[in-house]
Amino acid sequence: MNQPPTPLPAMHHPQHEEVHLRDYLNVIRRRRKLFLIAFGVVLCVVVLYTFTIKPVYEASATLHVKDEKSKTGVLGELALSEVSPVDSEIEIIKARTNAEQVVKSLHLDWRLRDRVPGMSFRLLDFTSSAVKPVYKLELTSADGYKVWDEDGHLVGIGRSGIPMQGKGITLQLDDLKGKPGDTCGLVLHSFNGTVSGLQKQTKAVEVGKKTNIIRISYPDTDPELARDVVNTLVQAYLEKTVALKAEEASKTVDFVGDQLNGVRQTVDAAEKDLQAYKSKSGVMQLDTEAQTLIENVSDVEKQRAEVVIQKKQVEFALSSLKDAARRGVVYSPSVLGDNPLVAGMASKLADLVVQKRALISEYTEAAPQAKALQGQIDELQRKLQATYETALRNLDKQEGTIVQGLGVLEGRLRQLPGAERDLARLTRLAKVNADIYTFLLQKHEEARIAKASTISNIDIVDPAITPDRPIKPQKVKNLILGLLVGCMFGVGLAFFQEYLDDTIKDPEQAKRILGLPVLSVIPYLKPAEGSGTIDAVALLEPKSAGAEAFRSLRTALHFSSLDRDAKVLLVTSAFPAEGKSTVSANLGILLTQNNARVLLVDCDLRRPSLHTKFSHSKVPGLTEIISGAASLAGAIHSTGVERLDFVSAGTIPPNPAELLGSDAMRRFLEEARGQYDRIILDAAPVLAVTDTAVLSSLADQGLVVMEMERVPAKAAQRMRDILHATGMRVSGFVFNDKKNHGQAYGYDYYGYYGYGYNAYYGEEQASAKGQSWWRKLLKR
Repeated sequence: MNQPPTPLPAMHHPQHEEVHLRDYLNVIRRRRKLFLIAFGVVLCVVVLYTFTIKPVYEASATLHVKDEKSKTGVLGELALSEVSPVDSEIEIIKARTNAEQVVKSLHLDWRLRDRVPGMSFRLLDFTSSAVKPVYKLELTSADGYKVWDEDGHLVGIGRSGIPMQGKGITLQLDDLKGKPGDTCGLVLHSFNGTVSGLQKQTKAVEVGKKTNIIRISYPDTDPELARDVVNTLVQAYLEKTVALKAEEASKTVDFVGDQLNGVRQTVDAAEKDLQAYKSKSGVMQLDTEAQTLIENVSDVEKQRAEVVIQKKQVEFALSSLKDAARRGVVYSPSVLGDNPLVAGMASKLADLVVQKRALISEYTEAAPQAKALQGQIDELQRKLQATYETALRNLDKQEGTIVQGLGVLEGRLRQLPGAERDLARLTRLAKVNADIYTFLLQKHEEARIAKASTISNIDIVDPAITPDRPIKPQKVKNLILGLLVGCMFGVGLAFFQEYLDDTIKDPEQAKRILGLPVLSVIPYLKPAEGSGTIDAVALLEPKSAGAEAFRSLRTALHFSSLDRDAKVLLVTSAFPAEGKSTVSANLGILLTQNNARVLLVDCDLRRPSLHTKFSHSKVPGLTEIISGAASLAGAIHSTGVERLDFVSAGTIPPNPAELLGSDAMRRFLEEARGQYDRIILDAAPVLAVTDTAVLSSLADQGLVVMEMERVPAKAAQRMRDILHATGMRVSGFVFNDKKNHGQAYGYDYYGYYGYGYNAYYGEEQASAKGQSWWRKLLKR
């Protein structure tokens, strides 16, 4: 009789287990394929990049920035009151106008490609109005060539040294060398794009801290071009700094020069008129009073000319101040520069501009600190502008006073007698204009000297030279990084895949989830030689670890049923093909060795497989017995093993669950109980169909087979709930390493129970003495 069903034990929730280094190494070991693939891909990419990329050379120049700001007071002497001028100079170096000058000078927007070895020429001019200015140049003779566009259309024919005007292209070559048929590609890049690229690749940094030394560098695959770019940029930068400083002096030179041209003509005309009047009138000389008046008028006119020049200089300075504020560059005054008030405000303005640039590099212009600095800058600019405007108003008043004094002197001249008055007028014009001309010549020379004496505050410490070693690729560094990154990437992917994989991987995890004892751990079973199907290790390899694992299962089932008569054992699993038929067959073989008569019944009426393991036909079988088409005796097949019979599934029915739950199935089992000591039911998976739930009421004992790395944890919990609902007494579960995953988890099946099976039988030495040192370390 069947024993009353016992519910499954409560699910056990163990304490958190300590994680060992072995656990992490085992993750990499079982995910070694993914790890090796990721590692190999990263390493191959790094190797290909390292050995195929063109070498990149970097040329650099070193500059020294002299701080010309006035340092007053204690803080000035300690250099604590001012910001280093290097920051502002670095911004000037990176200015777009400098980059444009470099591109224009070196024609960086002209590019040659795919040039045949031995072909050379100098490219003097290259312009194009095409949308895609890509051309092919082919030599036709010693000094002739043809040009095709990207579509293969001929756009022009030219000769060396002569400008060629073609369809949308202007080209001039010189020193053409090569053989007829040699070709070369010509590409005209966007000028603005080339300038932007140059700005991005050029680096300007201060060497050290507060050293006022700037290092300018530029990388390129052509070492000579890298050198030329740096040196050209340095030269453009120096010219720009001098031009900024000499801007006001240049305007003064131009203004005085224009005045000289006009006064020279006036002097010549006045001298001619004076000589003509003396010849005509016969009056050759003025009296002493008239000569004194003319001298006074001449002096006043020179004062007036000097005031006019000073006004122009102040106007130029005011214009330069506004222009510097608009461009955001540091303003350095040349007019009123000796004025302590102007010099102090200009120095403070330069400091604030540099501080703002440094702040904007970390924040934005909307930051409160930046807004505060901009407010101080605006205030100083207004004060400096007000100072210049005040100076301009004072000069206007001074000019008005001079004009009034000149009017008084001219009134006295008009009181002279007629003939003497005309001679005095002509003499005055000649004298005054000659003196003004001499004065302007002096001022022009002073302004020219001031312009010429304007020097840059930049010294070239080291100009750029042609680099002889590339900076990229750094082969050793790249390979080491490739190894490290490959390892990190492989390990990351391995652990990520492990994180996504929620299948049950070891018996202890299954024990915790199912709440059932582990009856046995079945190692990987190799197919028997010549069969390739049945894993009957209990019969073919009785001394193997697999056979011993099945013996352990037999023993565990025996002790789990001591308190009741458990003839019918139901073997099931969560999913198909987890090895329940193999477990059933081997268990049946071992049970016969205890002189018990055993009947194997294939109850999987949907995907039967037991008949293939014993090489018998599927019909007649269980379906025929239940339907009455065959008797028990007529459906029993011999296995070739003494005292072991089996019943195949038979014809696959349309309603397996109804057949298995029928009275005919119950009568079949009652009849089989009278003829056999043990009956093993190889049932269908629990989660796939309801057949197992139907059979559970007919079985005395249940056994779950679980394949390693096959069943997700949630699926195992669902299976446990279903079995618990059926009320069947489940003795435990078998953990089956069907696909040999156990080695990747560090399991040693030969010593799973503390002893070495094969060592016990004397066939292999699997003891700790024969193990390698690293296995001992991992076990510890």
